[in-house]
Amino acid sequence: MDSTHFDAAVDKLPRRRVGFYPTPFHALPNLSAAYGLNLFMKREDLAGPSAISGSKMRLAEFILGRALENGVTHVITQGEYLTNSGLQFAAACLSVGITPILFLTRNVRRHGELGEFRGNYLLNKTMGVETHVINVGDNVWHSPDEAARITDAIAVRKAELEAQGHEVLVVGTGGAHPDGYIAHALTFREMLEQSDAAGVELDYVYHTIGTGTALPGMLAAKLCLGHPVKFRSISIQRFNDGDRMNPGVIVERTKAVLATLGAPVPDDATIRAEIDIDQRFIGEDYAVASAESTAAIRELARAEGVFVGPVYTGKGLAGLLDHARSGRIPADSNVAFLHTGDTGNLFEIPQVVGHITA
Repeated sequence: MDSTHFDAAVDKLPRRRVGFYPTPFHALPNLSAAYGLNLFMKREDLAGPSAISGSKMRLAEFILGRALENGVTHVITQGEYLTNSGLQFAAACLSVGITPILFLTRNVRRHGELGEFRGNYLLNKTMGVETHVINVGDNVWHSPDEAARITDAIAVRKAELEAQGHEVLVVGTGGAHPDGYIAHALTFREMLEQSDAAGVELDYVYHTIGTGTALPGMLAAKLCLGHPVKFRSISIQRFNDGDRMNPGVIVERTKAVLATLGAPVPDDATIRAEIDIDQRFIGEDYAVASAESTAAIRELARAEGVFVGPVYTGKGLAGLLDHARSGRIPADSNVAFLHTGDTGNLFEIPQVVGHITA
């Protein structure tokens, strides 16, 4: 598929513009010199509409575009109390006149009772978003009982609203919704245009993977545009066959995006061969600082004056830098890191942020 047909396929889809695109793409000259690579950063954290943003804004544009066509009045989504996705969806909903509702979980055993408002939770409260915080004792991703509690609570609130005559859309954790997966095909399309303008052909794109909403679109765009770039995904949670999130989920979502684009859909094995997920940088758990992510945050900030966050992007960057140090990335390679957001969490509790000023 050529770029003209790609653009035409995307332009046919419902979309409500909220963010500021294309997002910046720029070199990291000091880190590049230190590692013998040509490093670049794609700045989805600057997508808008506020200064604290991220990659979920692209998903929201397509999901809310369809929602507005369908007369949706309320969007309910869920995540950890510090969710980046929830914050971005709330902002996007408010900007288009839809009421957002967040169901948030907090692992009290690990993070304590919710006291003062900090980070993303503070921003949600500042926007006046209806929030429901549910204390849990385990990672919801790995506890079916805890997940069922959240699902049941959302169902009750949805039924209440529908009884009042409202139209309610429930969006999964991390913005996981079929209407949104195509969004990051545009992210990759922008990266190709921007790297070409810089006279660079990308060899690798690194990103952090959690709920699996960015890779399917990017991978579909690579396949239908025929680009040789390799994606490397650094995971912040378990991503094995049999886990709630696994490579098979990425394969199915990628096939769905290709079908939406009207592009040929290869067999599962071909798509799966493109998936490269490194799970060595999860650390102790999701939303818990690791020594590697804390060091990566500090290294980037001191080299380039750019900040990544402790929950997602710091762990992803830690993986990229480890691959650079170990030689897994060949010298002089052209490498882009997808900054998906997460900077609001730098103002969270020490268990999340780590000791980045040490």
